[in-house]
Amino acid sequence: MTRITNTMLVNNLRQNLINNIFNLEKYQQQLSTGRRINKLSDDPAALVKSLRLRTNLVEGEQYLANIKEGINFMETTDSALNNLTSILHRVRELSVQAANGTNEHSAYLALSKEIKELTEQLSLVANTTYGTKYIFGGTNVTQPPYQEGFGTNNWAGNDNPLNLEIGVGVTMTINLTNGEMEGFFVGNGTDPGIIEILNNLANSLANDAPAVAASSADQALGIIDQFMDKLLSARATVGAKINRLELQKSRLETTQVSFTGLLSQNEDADIAEVIMQLKMQESVYLASLAAGARIIQPSLVDFLK
Repeated sequence: MTRITNTMLVNNLRQNLINNIFNLEKYQQQLSTGRRINKLSDDPAALVKSLRLRTNLVEGEQYLANIKEGINFMETTDSALNNLTSILHRVRELSVQAANGTNEHSAYLALSKEIKELTEQLSLVANTTYGTKYIFGGTNVTQPPYQEGFGTNNWAGNDNPLNLEIGVGVTMTINLTNGEMEGFFVGNGTDPGIIEILNNLANSLANDAPAVAASSADQALGIIDQFMDKLLSARATVGAKINRLELQKSRLETTQVSFTGLLSQNEDADIAEVIMQLKMQESVYLASLAAGARIIQPSLVDFLK
């Protein structure tokens, strides 16, 4: 038969008090943080699930940031294309006026000057930037793509796609290059670009006889219409890509809400239940203190006092 000593009673009481106050502290921490999981030992399996959900949320936030950047980049591109369209509309109007063989030389000089100014503006649009990036330069985004006297075609950009990651393993090209626009600015190797066409037209109007200048303007009309068709095609491409980015953005935002809800279900505490458990543990702890006072009987030293 085992003999129960006062030391054994005190040690058991101390251990039970430690366990009770540990449980009390657990629910106090859950109530103060609002989370059911505050350390690995609370629920290892649920913690692993929470880490995966948090990783998905961080990835989603980065993809959303990428998409917003891509939308802004392509809206800048669309704005530049709109400027180019306006310039070509005006050039076409001037070409129609120049195609009239009854104009005097002074009229052709005035038309030539305005076309030269519009050509200068067109070359500025070719060097449009989004932030510090040149949008038409391919992956060479650090230097102006159109440069007077650069090489044989004045084009320093390349035709490489500028890709953006918008999902896990999903990339999308967000830029339009001179090559993708069928040699719009400086030609495609066989046909001249719009800048050369307009420069030639302006020179003809300024230097040739009225009949020759009118013929040059008439020929330029058909070519300008072709370049306007290229712009329409490019704007349709940009619009389609912006629509896709908007759809992907909406899908990711919905997914982020779902992941946030799952994370809340996995690690957030039920406040009502935590309060109930906390009150219960307070009662247990106070009861254990009261029981301990009865278990530890007065000793001889107490009587000697």
